[in-house]
Amino acid sequence: MAQATYGATVQIQSLMETPTSKEIRIVMDTGQSMKEHTAPQAITIMVLQGEVRISSDEGEVMLEAGDMVYFAAKVPHALEALSPSVVRLSLAKSDSVSRVLGVLK
Repeated sequence: MAQATYGATVQIQSLMETPTSKEIRIVMDTGQSMKEHTAPQAITIMVLQGEVRISSDEGEVMLEAGDMVYFAAKVPHALEALSPSVVRLSLAKSDSVSRVLGVLK
């Protein structure tokens, strides 16, 4: 796996597809964010490096490397990098990377 490169925009890379999931790497520099959005199926988010703020209807939580969070389908949530961060996003196989890219627009 290539070293994370922080750029002017959030970087999204497909890592792997399994029979049941899609694994995505999200690279965010300090202050970069993903606006509030929902996923059609349940997701898990794991911080691999850095620190991110995740907000939802239930409030905000700060996650550091090794921390994970789960969201059921259609739960609104947003992410903001508090430091240069690498996040692993696990999607249902039926979800799409293009939908994730659309969150950045």
